[in-house]
Amino acid sequence: MARKIEGLIAYFGLQDWWLTEFSETERERIEQDGFGKPTLTHGTIKATSHTAHSVIVAMAGFWRPTPEEERLILRLMAKANEIQPMNLKETE
Repeated sequence: MARKIEGLIAYFGLQDWWLTEFSETERERIEQDGFGKPTLTHGTIKATSHTAHSVIVAMAGFWRPTPEEERLILRLMAKANEIQPMNLKETE
């Protein structure tokens, strides 16, 4: 049985995306090697100054793009671009 997804992923309602977009190995790698903080999928977040967009961009920004990591970065950035706040899209 898969453990319950909490933390920032749950706070922003990204559980389905997290579980379907990435394999278990990829999720572990993002959590351990990329984000590096247990708050990504653990614990209860009651409030944060972060946005879903900023959290996903931060996850994507931790690696130097090797071919394997580049695929993860591109998938993370695709979601970040999808949920980018409207006011940022309008100023580009």
